[in-house]
Amino acid sequence: MSQEEQFWSRFLELAQLQLKDSAYDFFVADSKLVKIDGETATIYLDGNYKELFWETNLKNALITASFEVYNTDLKFHFVFEDTEEIPSSHSSENRRLSSGSLTTEPLPKIDTGLKSKYTFDNFVQGDGNIWAKAAALAVSENLATTYNPLFIYGGPGLGKTHLLNAIGNQILENIPNARVKYVPAETFINEFLEHLRLGEMKTFKNTYRSLDLLLIDDIQSLGGKKVTTQEEFFNTFNALHSDNKQIVLTSDRSPDHLDSLEERLVTRFKWGLTQNITPPDFETRIAILRNKIEDLDYIFPNDTLEYLAGQFDSNVRDLEGALNDISLMAKVKKLKEITIDVAAEAIRARKNDNSKTLVIPIEKIQEAVGAFYGVSVKEIKGSRRVQNIVLARQVAMYLSREMTDNSLPRIGKEFGGKDHTTVIHAYEKIKSMVDTDDNLRLEIQSIKKKLN
Repeated sequence: MSQEEQFWSRFLELAQLQLKDSAYDFFVADSKLVKIDGETATIYLDGNYKELFWETNLKNALITASFEVYNTDLKFHFVFEDTEEIPSSHSSENRRLSSGSLTTEPLPKIDTGLKSKYTFDNFVQGDGNIWAKAAALAVSENLATTYNPLFIYGGPGLGKTHLLNAIGNQILENIPNARVKYVPAETFINEFLEHLRLGEMKTFKNTYRSLDLLLIDDIQSLGGKKVTTQEEFFNTFNALHSDNKQIVLTSDRSPDHLDSLEERLVTRFKWGLTQNITPPDFETRIAILRNKIEDLDYIFPNDTLEYLAGQFDSNVRDLEGALNDISLMAKVKKLKEITIDVAAEAIRARKNDNSKTLVIPIEKIQEAVGAFYGVSVKEIKGSRRVQNIVLARQVAMYLSREMTDNSLPRIGKEFGGKDHTTVIHAYEKIKSMVDTDDNLRLEIQSIKKKLN
């Protein structure tokens, strides 16, 4: 047996010991050793998407085999077209070895955190999310080679979490033993602090820095935390990115509005692709409702669906909540068909949430805020960045969200066509300031009294 044959045979043995049978059959069985020229081994794979798997999961087996046979660390070059001459001794089927006494320790298990119900197939596409979905699909097909990181932002309930889970579920379907983890940023923070308290940071780092795909939800939650928390995420991000591992992040605002995060983190978030998700339009809301009612044992006439789509225009969660309210009423009253009257009665409490004052027009809020701060409504709706105008504008946006049931896009439209992320940013900033600034809190209370 030649050295090349010894090397390839030993590598196949190590690969079989390391991988599950299904992974071995899919990723290794059709590979071929083309040649070893000097200190470079050329290996044929029948698809370029398999290269990442080999580099991630089989690198140690390749290096071990090369040292055992050649007493050196060979370099490895992958080709994807079976055009070069393949030595006959290497082109036979890479049959799985019979069970033996040799064993290897598997990589530690990872709790993926994924929810299997979220897939690309049941994600309803519309004008507001088409590009975010396209980017997510591209990432799921080519990890760390297309967009890294992928940063998706938008208001709550618009499908960001769905897309994160869909990416993870698709990767695990294609690469069963890929190391994938979905985690809300708040959970990442809590895990870090707990491992820090217990003196188990090595375990924490090994878990996160050995991933092939890290999916972080609501990264804005990392803002305002202790420096050590952001430092650890910064190091985790760097370790994964430098090792060509995929990172996908979501946020309720764009990177440019993550004021409470360190600049070096925000800069890295913009290395890849940033995509926005906006609230679904009327047609998309209808499609979402049709998708959701498939699992319900009730008849929804078209006019009922159109009524519901017209009542909730800010996010998908409102639509889901409305369907839950309707299902409960239908179950109690033993109804089969959901008419507009039934739907209206079921969602009345949701629409008349006591935390919102539905009758106050946004224009009235703008006038009250302008009068208090001595600026005009035109200036509030404009884009001038003078300090007192900016404060009045942000307070007016804050109160518009607090005191009305208008959607974020609708509020933005009433402020001169501002993007909904601008409204979110203003709301969060004033909300944060109210917690620490007694003067501002009293000013807002005074404005509210004049409006009520």
